[in-house]
Amino acid sequence: MKSHLQGTLKKEAVFEGVGIHTGQPCKVVVRGAEENHGRVFAASDGGRVPARVDSVVKCDRCTILGSGDSVVYTPEHLLSAMAALGIDNALIEMSGPEVPILDGSAATFYSALKQAGVQVQKSPAPVVRPEKPFSVMGDQGQSVHVVPWSEEHYEYVLYYDHPMLGCQTVEFSPQEGDYALEIAPARTFALWEEVKPLLERGLAQGGTVDNALVVYQDKFSSPLTVEREPVRHKCLDLIGDFALLDARIQAKVLAIRAGHKLHVDCATAVWKDVRVCERA
Repeated sequence: MKSHLQGTLKKEAVFEGVGIHTGQPCKVVVRGAEENHGRVFAASDGGRVPARVDSVVKCDRCTILGSGDSVVYTPEHLLSAMAALGIDNALIEMSGPEVPILDGSAATFYSALKQAGVQVQKSPAPVVRPEKPFSVMGDQGQSVHVVPWSEEHYEYVLYYDHPMLGCQTVEFSPQEGDYALEIAPARTFALWEEVKPLLERGLAQGGTVDNALVVYQDKFSSPLTVEREPVRHKCLDLIGDFALLDARIQAKVLAIRAGHKLHVDCATAVWKDVRVCERA
């Protein structure tokens, strides 16, 4: 269980690989930071990009952060792992524009950060405690809801009219569940029918069967790493996107067929309403 105090890294953690959307190589060095620093990206052009909802510039198959001319693609898997470990303060140095996809999951991020060690700091961690529900809706029935709750809790409902997917659900509570086993191994996925259009749009330039689960009409491109892997990956993304609140959240977060844009839209609604984070 995470400490109620702020946390940072005892020593640096290093990751290298290519970005799934840009196809560009990137080395990421995650370093410890002082209390109340937050999670901040040091972009490859020297700019600083706070990992907050007000830094989001676009969502297109991933979350994209920016500040001035600096941009950071696909931070959600790394942020998901950091949030799960209670790493509130860190400087994340980037040599390229996109966080490496690695194997498409958060497992490598989580294990390396855990091995680097979490240093518990002295100040209480910021906690957002919504006092009312928040909901955002998509144009095809997708939705994200935040409901006041006694603890941090995530639920995701995935539905595709597809023989290999159908309706899948998952619930995850950090206080009771095991992120390393239940969420972190789940890889990003795409329908075979989606892959070609993504390439035509200039996305998924670094995508391969080694870092993504491709869903065909009658099979997956590789054995599942965990039961109901697709919906678990969506929950992984949800945790990463809500980490952009720059605080922990004491609420139930429910997403139904949603993606990064609706995740961020709902987190932004909470951010704008609950401006001052309470302290645990």
